[in-house]
Amino acid sequence: MPKPLRKSKLKRVRTRRTTYPISDTYDQILAVAEQEFANSGYNGTSLEVIARRTGIRKASLFHHFNSKRKIFDAVVRRIFDQLVSIGRENAQIENPKEHLLAILIRLHDFIASHPNHARLLMHRVLEDPASVRRSAEVFIKPLVIEMAQLVVRGTELGVIRNSDDGPISLTLIALAIPILPYSFAPVVEACVGIEVFSPSSIAVIRSQVLRRIDALLSP
Repeated sequence: MPKPLRKSKLKRVRTRRTTYPISDTYDQILAVAEQEFANSGYNGTSLEVIARRTGIRKASLFHHFNSKRKIFDAVVRRIFDQLVSIGRENAQIENPKEHLLAILIRLHDFIASHPNHARLLMHRVLEDPASVRRSAEVFIKPLVIEMAQLVVRGTELGVIRNSDDGPISLTLIALAIPILPYSFAPVVEACVGIEVFSPSSIAVIRSQVLRRIDALLSP
């Protein structure tokens, strides 16, 4: 009887040893890959660099992901999952305009605090628009529809302007306001002479974003 008990104990320990390091390595691979894809784009990123920067062999990399495309999709999926969750964070706000403002400012804060995300998504739009379209239909379109419904409700209550172009167009314009300064950070920095992702610049941009969205939505 003692032997089976020891064997069972060893099995549990072995399970722990293989589970947690895999989780840690998986997250580390995604963090390194996110940085590389943001800096070099999909085509300019190599599996060798991701493996070396993660501190593992390329063969170990394939234990978690069997291709560069799988790594890239996992990185982008993680970003989209976080973006989608933003729409649920302020569901308790009853005023449609205040609800929209809260979503968009939260979106601004998310993009501003993750410089890699804006660069990575811009690379992806330029390099693989068909894939972006498919992902947007799954992850982003539901958020856009949810926000457009808030626009419709706000219009009915008289707290949001009635746009001639419709609620979807108004929603997409509002979404672009907090994203564009960070997606085009190098252009903004060259033209204005500021460091876009510095705390002081982020505070200024945040204030401008809030003011412009409020003006866009107000009747």
